[in-house]
Amino acid sequence: MAMLRSRHSEHPAADLRRADPPPAGTPSTIKHYRSDDSIFVNDAYLIKGIAGRILWKLLWIYDSEQRVQFTNREIRLDESLQLPDIKDNLEARLILLRRRLADKTEVLRLVAEGRGRFRLDVRRPLALIEHT
Repeated sequence: MAMLRSRHSEHPAADLRRADPPPAGTPSTIKHYRSDDSIFVNDAYLIKGIAGRILWKLLWIYDSEQRVQFTNREIRLDESLQLPDIKDNLEARLILLRRRLADKTEVLRLVAEGRGRFRLDVRRPLALIEHT
């Protein structure tokens, strides 16, 4: 069950839903190349650029914190992502990422969960590898 964030929470991300027990099966390898933020799933190209950078950040949070729920605001305010200043640009990139995941892989999905909220649906264990 998802928890709602308090308006007064100092750490809004801490109130977001954690992952269920890890999925079973053979791990899928997710590779990130920092030079162009390209992402490969099991050696098949998925996406690059800002959308790739966003996905890698979501996967890193999933792996380190076991968190699957995110907000657009949280992503928009994350300075490490170096997003352009255009507000609508983030939503467009999330739509592109959602479609690319649906078209190219069965391992991951982005699922809308209400206004400004989405969930990372991880369907197999992941092995994250970062290259410079």
